[in-house]
Amino acid sequence: MKKIPFYTFIVLFGLFGCSSQKKLSSDAPFTITAASCQDFASGREEGGTGFTLEFPFEGEVSSIDFQKVYFRGHILNPELKTLEGERVLVCRYEKNKADEGKGMVLHADPREEIGNQPPAMLKDNQEDFPFKLEAGEAVIQYSLTGKKKVNYFKLSGVKEKMPVQYPSRPKN
Repeated sequence: MKKIPFYTFIVLFGLFGCSSQKKLSSDAPFTITAASCQDFASGREEGGTGFTLEFPFEGEVSSIDFQKVYFRGHILNPELKTLEGERVLVCRYEKNKADEGKGMVLHADPREEIGNQPPAMLKDNQEDFPFKLEAGEAVIQYSLTGKKKVNYFKLSGVKEKMPVQYPSRPKN
């Protein structure tokens, strides 16, 4: 009899602990026709590299609020666009090389070091990547308009397109 409150506490803790996990679904109120990812690289050093992720839809998606897309270890902000008469969810990740390449000047004369910037601090509020995904998989976080429940749709088979190499500016 003395252990009943202990067992009740354990059962309640187990029930509430399970509800905090993100549940992936394989069906969604929208249909994606052909998801694709295309890497790009700028022709200029300061232009950077990255990728563009596209999800074309069939049917009406106006009642859906797309919040985030999880892909290749990145958390992306989606944007709903119309491309060539088709509704497409577009996510773009860009890594700017110009921000990385700035080194520090170390000199015997301290006045030569005036332009140095301190290293960037790691963000404390940076969100951890919550899913374990394969190379061609993505997760779309969405909710229905007017509802608070957040849904997660796992998509497999993201096709890799040929990378785009943007030309550099001609040198005069």
